[in-house]
Amino acid sequence: MIPDEKKPIPWGLPPLRSEVLARQRQQQQQQGHSSRQASANTPSDEIAEKRPSLQPSETALFVDQHYAANKRTDGYSLLSAPSLASSSTSHLRTELPSVRKRLAIFLAGMGIMGSAIFYIRHCMCDPLAIDPSTFSATSLGTCVDTLAIVDSLLHAGLDNSNTVAWDRLAEMTDLYGNRMTASEAYDRSAEWVVRTANEQDTNMTAYTEPVWVNDWRRGSESLRLFVPTRPGGQVKLPMLGLGNSVATPRDGIEANVVPVHSFEELKQLGNETISGNVVLFNFNYTGYSDVVRFRSRGAVEAQKYGAVAVLVRTVAPDTSFDSVHTGSSSRADIPAASISAADANLIERMYRRAQSNNASPDHVVPRVKLVMNAQLHENAKQSANVIIDLAGSEKPEEIVLLSGHFDSWDVGVGAMDDGAGAFVAWEAARLISQTGRSPRRTIRVVMWNNEETLQRGAKAYFEKHRDEIALHKFAIESDIGVFEPWGLTVQADSKTTMNLENYGRDLLKILGAGNITTPEVEGPGEDISILCKHGVFCAGLLSVNPENGAVPGDEKWSEHYFRFHHANSDRMEVIDKHQLRRSAAALAAWSYLIADLP
Repeated sequence: MIPDEKKPIPWGLPPLRSEVLARQRQQQQQQGHSSRQASANTPSDEIAEKRPSLQPSETALFVDQHYAANKRTDGYSLLSAPSLASSSTSHLRTELPSVRKRLAIFLAGMGIMGSAIFYIRHCMCDPLAIDPSTFSATSLGTCVDTLAIVDSLLHAGLDNSNTVAWDRLAEMTDLYGNRMTASEAYDRSAEWVVRTANEQDTNMTAYTEPVWVNDWRRGSESLRLFVPTRPGGQVKLPMLGLGNSVATPRDGIEANVVPVHSFEELKQLGNETISGNVVLFNFNYTGYSDVVRFRSRGAVEAQKYGAVAVLVRTVAPDTSFDSVHTGSSSRADIPAASISAADANLIERMYRRAQSNNASPDHVVPRVKLVMNAQLHENAKQSANVIIDLAGSEKPEEIVLLSGHFDSWDVGVGAMDDGAGAFVAWEAARLISQTGRSPRRTIRVVMWNNEETLQRGAKAYFEKHRDEIALHKFAIESDIGVFEPWGLTVQADSKTTMNLENYGRDLLKILGAGNITTPEVEGPGEDISILCKHGVFCAGLLSVNPENGAVPGDEKWSEHYFRFHHANSDRMEVIDKHQLRRSAAALAAWSYLIADLP
């Protein structure tokens, strides 16, 4: 059968063998019918008699020559005409292999792709948690080996039998207590970490680097409120001197108290009202960043108007009405102390009653006696930062830094602030070290000294490694509580931020830890800020509020953290061992993705 030029066979759809044979039989029948009518004498017969007769093989040759002369140039190819005789089927078989070959190649490619998807979905990733079919270009472009390690790190967060980070933190704080900068407890705790890491985490190296620090010591302190109607005529109020504060005279300071609610009100009252009195800064807690200025600058501002001392309502959520929180303050010439929200309100009520027109003899102006024996020694001691390195496999000179500060205040044991932050970094590095495949770059854990007052640890690290800052490719800090992991606040260029957002959506969602926000919501961290300012990309590890589920950016997000911040209640009970492990796994995954980039 000769193909019809006007109806070419579509590419990729050759005729079936049965169709070819059926058409051949139809043609043979037509030829037989024509021969039976050969006795009729017609003009067409005369024409046929004049045409040269062609044998079947010659007919096939004619067709081949015809199609060779009219070869298509549009990228498609027509099948050559089969012979009208027995050679037709063999001629068809010589044309079909090219189509079959293309089909075989197509099916092989589909098979390879299907196998790859099956491997990623069922061998490398948990199909219930990670769906490679939804991967962004960032994840699709990441080495499969890297993704496999990240997946194993994330699933390590779900291993409830692993409580290493919590157990280590509990052991250290049980043995040595809090870690005030320059204290013996700080030094012994640092030695314990270095020893434990080198003995138990044998594929990592732990050491210290020197830091010169001030030595501020609280000494004995007390606060009494005179209330003539109470037994004994006075009430002992819980208090904590603020860090860096000067001491009172040996016999203390006794004076009336004037409550104010802002620096503006303090200025309006001026020397006439303030001079010779103790100023009480009493305010509603509207967020740590909104009110911490009264703790840090209260004494400096009040002394301008002749105040003899400052009391500051504790910088904590109002629901912590009976707790007292300490913290750093700018050193002034007058002492500064923190008191509870409840006692601040008590003093203000006494003051308002005494000032009212209905005051009775029992309504006395609030008067206190403050005794503080704090001491400060400048540059008194060489202490240390604690460093733990997991060497990179290809670019060990380049560093991805994970950190939290090691020092604490001298109340509680500093489990939450910031023992958990330092130990979540340590545990993240330990989890990576157990995978058997170190990332290309070095993972460095730094436990900073002296974050609580002057950030001497961060400054000392910067000076020691000043010539290597360009080799620090990323720095992450945890210092806002380690609870259920949420994600990172990132300070980097748009491309890096976008890639981290993609990784978060594609991978970190297993632990709910794949969210990304910016420094406008929460800064990366106090200690790494010096690196950020010098061009190092930075991030802060963020958690979910375990009380109400609030996330970064929500008004109530940080309240749980600040309920225990700088207070006696900062104990191991604030830290959940499983949340700590999940946060460490999330941090390990983030840092591995960053450190293993080509």
